[in-house]
Amino acid sequence: MYPVPFVDIHTHPDRNEPETIIVQNIFPGEPVAKFTGRNFYSVGLHPWYIKTEEVNDVLISMVKETLDNDHVCFIGECGLDKLAKTDFNEQVRVFRAQVVLAEEWKRPVIIHCVRAYNEILELHQKIKPETPWILHGYNGGPLLTKQLAARGFYFSFGKSLFNPKSKSLESLRQLAPDRIFFETDEYKNNVETIYEQAASIKSVSTELLKQAVWNNFNVVESLLISIND
Repeated sequence: MYPVPFVDIHTHPDRNEPETIIVQNIFPGEPVAKFTGRNFYSVGLHPWYIKTEEVNDVLISMVKETLDNDHVCFIGECGLDKLAKTDFNEQVRVFRAQVVLAEEWKRPVIIHCVRAYNEILELHQKIKPETPWILHGYNGGPLLTKQLAARGFYFSFGKSLFNPKSKSLESLRQLAPDRIFFETDEYKNNVETIYEQAASIKSVSTELLKQAVWNNFNVVESLLISIND
């Protein structure tokens, strides 16, 4: 029996960690490396980087082309950000286009959300997606978390867990393990340190969280992944 790997559901750097499944975020048009058994990808148009409608449509087409690679298993990060300088109405249009693409290609969505949870919930209610939506870098409070969890969202926690004032700590405590992922994003240390911090917060073992997140990864991907292939 092979050891359960760590899963880093969202990172930007190209990491090489033998005991970790990596989901690296790339921009439309960036290259995709050959599959090694542990290197997965997400591709999407981030709300910070949307431009004109015409340019955005080209970029969304490039997202679709990248999905021809079997190990590009997620769409994102994409989403809504009310602090971004880009046009919010166009953010909504671009996000909606990508989640429709996710439904077509059966890819889970990794979501960037800043002060736009009401809009995200409204779109989720309208679209009624079959593919999972994962809120990355989650830092919401317990009441919001309960509302989102009731709608079937997944939550990815990162470096905010090291901030004792972060609302994410109580949200993590209340969530069942089958709703949870962990990520490094731009964090310089490896994802194992985040698992260890999360285990301390939830008063469970790191091994329990490893198994839970590995199960979640297989559920949202609907893949039978062999780390030896």
